[in-house]
Formats: sequence, C-alpha cells, structure tokens
Amino acid sequence: MRRVSLGELRRGDLIMVRWIDASDVKAPLREHEARPEVYVKDWGVYLGVSGRRRRMMLLGKDVVEAQGEWGATRIPLELIEEIILLMPREETSKAIGEVLSITRRVRLRRFQYRNSDWVRLHARLVEENAGQA
Repeated sequence: MRRVSLGELRRGDLIMVRWIDASDVKAPLREHEARPEVYVKDWGVYLGVSGRRRRMMLLGKDVVEAQGEWGATRIPLELIEEIILLMPREETSKAIGEVLSITRRVRLRRFQYRNSDWVRLHARLVEENAGQA
C-alpha cells in the first residue's frame, strides 16, 4: 500500500480514498465551529474521472455480472484529501474479472427514467476491437 496522486491511477486499480463529506450532525454550535469537517474513507475499483460542471472520481463498488453494470460512488475531486493504492489493476483483475473490461472501455450513459435524468455507468467489452488489438 502506498499513497498516490490522481495522475498515477489506472482504471482497475483497487484504491482507498479519504475525503471530506457533507453531513448532518446535532451538536452544540461551538462543536460545529471547532470541527466542521467529516472525513470519510471509501474503497473500491478506480473507474476514472468524469463530469461536465464538476469533475468527479468514479469509484466502483459492485458490478452486476450479467449486464456488466457498475455501482459507483462519485467523489468531487476538490474534496479528496488522500488516495491509497491498495492493489494494482493486474492483481485486482485476478479477483474481479470485470476489471479486464473496464481497462478497455468505460462508458457513462444517460437515460430517462420516470421523467428524471439518471446517469448509469456501463462497462462493456468491445469484442470487435479486441480481435484487432
């Protein structure tokens, strides 16, 4: 395990991210003023950085095997305090086979669901390009 920068990460690396999160806490005003930051540690598979107005790190938490769809935490880059590399993608892919497909391509797809816009992360192996590589 070692501390790394965002630029050193590769899709599929298993990482831990320490970041400042928003929270609701009931406490005396002096406590809110003294320590307003709430630090959180999230770990998962690094899926990349995306976002139009605000750049977010995408951290894969789970994957639906049949569809290759990832559940992900989205962390604003400006709130990240520290990134720890737990396992490089070569080792991670041995335990989580779906990591092999995200090293080739990860797509964010926008779709309509009950009149609300949702963003779904879809990792997909592109077979026609795999044979040409």
